[in-house]
Amino acid sequence: MRASIAKLSVNPIPYLGPALWGIASFNILRVVTDLTKKNEFWSGGVKIHSVGLLISVIFCYVITFLWRRRLGRIFAAKPTVKTNVAVEYMVAVVQIMGLLNPTVYVSERLGWVYMGDGYIDYILVNAIYVPLFLLYYMFLRNERSDRNMAENRIYVEQIKADKLDTELQLLKSQYHPHFLFNALNTVYFQIDESNTTAKKSVEQLSELLRYQIYTMDEEVSMEQELAFLTSYIAFQQQRLTARLHVHTDIEKDWTGVRIYPLLFQPLIENAFKYVRGAYEIAICLKREGTKIYFSISNSLSGAAADASAIPRTERTESGAGLSNLKKRLALRYPQRHTLQTRADGTCFLAELILDL
Repeated sequence: MRASIAKLSVNPIPYLGPALWGIASFNILRVVTDLTKKNEFWSGGVKIHSVGLLISVIFCYVITFLWRRRLGRIFAAKPTVKTNVAVEYMVAVVQIMGLLNPTVYVSERLGWVYMGDGYIDYILVNAIYVPLFLLYYMFLRNERSDRNMAENRIYVEQIKADKLDTELQLLKSQYHPHFLFNALNTVYFQIDESNTTAKKSVEQLSELLRYQIYTMDEEVSMEQELAFLTSYIAFQQQRLTARLHVHTDIEKDWTGVRIYPLLFQPLIENAFKYVRGAYEIAICLKREGTKIYFSISNSLSGAAADASAIPRTERTESGAGLSNLKKRLALRYPQRHTLQTRADGTCFLAELILDL
């Protein structure tokens, strides 16, 4: 029952439209060619004109298929490529005449249609079909344009919803860093003065939290971001085994480069969380023109490469971190970023490209 209701709810116009337009175009052609010659409408027999009607309908379906594909490519390229409407219609005219005349010629040779006045009838066919199908192209173009605008509105609303959700998550998360920041100050003064290592770790963690709290929604210089990443990596190294090897290849000159903060940190955090096997992490951060290339890889063991071997709570936290990162990238660098991850049995690699 539900399936039958779903079928009835499908809009039939896109499927029946070409047939209706083909029928209408052929009958307008018959009106012009028959009545202007003072002949009876559809003179020459129903059979031959029924064949002509069928050819007109098939022609309309073929050209509709071609135009819908072309319009799909044109509107998919917006707004990066500016379209020339005049060129669009010129191409449409060429397609109409390029398909119509060979179709009429072959049909006449096969005896399916009758072109009694020779080239004059060809002129009449083109004079009727070209403007009618240009009008039809306009209808198809407007339909595709309206659909494209509707899709864009949905996309914009989705972005707004994601932005609100991200801001809400940020507000929720800020309570915990503030609490920890204040708690760390208390712990710092409770640590014995002789325990310099512990006091240094608390200081490092305090500075990391300060950066995360106060720089989330504004651009910072790349030098500030690198200072944070350096401190973050050093702090992570302190808490892990001494056999961990971290290899960094970071460009030195970042003069004038500004970036939204904490876009690399989630990927670095995942690497430290899941490093196994040879206990190696490799970090690369380069600049080429307006693009920043960041990549990080961490070694895995056979068991760590298997997602089922990772505790469910850790998988959830990691997934949430990457999900939030993707939302921030969509908000801060829409259509100007690429984030890819891949893994094999020995290594997990994450790559992020930003176009500033």
